[in-house]
Amino acid sequence: MKIPFLKIRPAHTLLFITEAKTFRIDVDKHGVMMGHPETINVKCVNTAALAECVTFIAANSHPLARKTWLLFVRLPIQLLSIPSMQVEGVDEPTLLQALQFELEGLNGPAPQEQQLAYQLLSNKDEMSQYWVSQIDKIHLTETYQALKKVGSRLEGLLHPAALPQSLHNWEEPDWLRFECWSLQVVALRNHPEDGLEMRLIAFDDSYWRSQLENWFEKQGNVEHSETLLNNKIEVLPQTAITVHLSDSDNVASWLVLWAKHLTASTSSAVPILRYQSSVNADLVLMASGGVGALLIVSLHAGWNLYQANDYTKQVQQLTKVETAITTARKTVSEDREKVEKLTAKIEKLKKTGAVLPDLMKSIQDRPAKLLEALAKGRPEDLMVEAISSEKDEIKITGICLDAAAANQLANYLEKELKPLGWSVTAPMKKNLELLPNASGPWDFEIKLLDLGMEGFNAKLTENKQ
Repeated sequence: MKIPFLKIRPAHTLLFITEAKTFRIDVDKHGVMMGHPETINVKCVNTAALAECVTFIAANSHPLARKTWLLFVRLPIQLLSIPSMQVEGVDEPTLLQALQFELEGLNGPAPQEQQLAYQLLSNKDEMSQYWVSQIDKIHLTETYQALKKVGSRLEGLLHPAALPQSLHNWEEPDWLRFECWSLQVVALRNHPEDGLEMRLIAFDDSYWRSQLENWFEKQGNVEHSETLLNNKIEVLPQTAITVHLSDSDNVASWLVLWAKHLTASTSSAVPILRYQSSVNADLVLMASGGVGALLIVSLHAGWNLYQANDYTKQVQQLTKVETAITTARKTVSEDREKVEKLTAKIEKLKKTGAVLPDLMKSIQDRPAKLLEALAKGRPEDLMVEAISSEKDEIKITGICLDAAAANQLANYLEKELKPLGWSVTAPMKKNLELLPNASGPWDFEIKLLDLGMEGFNAKLTENKQ
């Protein structure tokens, strides 16, 4: 008698989705390929069509794995530079908001709510560089739901660019690679000491070749160099090895490298978009716990009723004692809180009285200090047009030829004006597109937020100490 063959379901499916077709591989939990790679004649030109694309693939291919990774060539990616002082020590929601402001300053407001993924690449010269990918939240939700309907889960969505290792030797510490994608060329250099450096150069920039060649010349000697070509074939600087993704064997080998990176236990070094459920996990846990508790109560109901008469008097007596103890504890706790609040107020009044003369002098010097900081910190290609005040805010508006100039001014003001009780927000910028190639100039607005008495007290108390 023959035992029926039970096919083991793969742990992960990787789909490399392009504007022409889609490539698929399945791997186990260690990233080892199972079965044979597959080419599916379905294309996708934007994120709005991703849900329809994965639905077609699921209907015209063998079942997807438990977890699915989507590598989509048209997923928007960008490099952003932000003054390190503005993002140092902030929580993730604040950092995401700062990155969103930078994207809107460069590209304009998005028509729909966006979800971002980011990866910090470098932190040099007081500037932090982030590699960012983004998608309309509604498109990500639709894609997640489409995969859920076919029994798979969207593990992550990412652009296939910039696999953070050499294609031919993953242990090679010093390598350089050019990647030619649909809309841009990606230049990568992995330094043994400094890590990964990235440059994105759009093909719609008429000077993209000269920019790429200048970057290549600055790299000097490199132990290993390689080029990765997709459907877009361009003449790039010469490297030692060239890999064409038009060859299905090359695609499979390249996707296996991605699979090993994505399924590794360590965190990924690329920005990955993941679906974020709006369901509160704590509420789900509470509900499941409540159902379990209800079941236990039901099973023991008979036993409790049987013994209820014997313990009624004891419960009543213990309840009275417990009520008295609870009342006493509450009174002690309230008195302790009152004492602590009074002590804190006394200490606060002492500190305020000690620094009050210096506080008054600092308030008088604020306007002059603001003008002095603007004069010293203003870059040459930036002009301040107006300074206005509204309630607790001061707005500084003007125009600059370089988008980073406004960030430099804000960075300087933050350092100089923080001791005066002012907090400086990240500049809001708008590209006026009056110069060739829409390269500026930019309108900008910087807000100074008054931190009030506490802001002065903190700094003056520090100086006293």
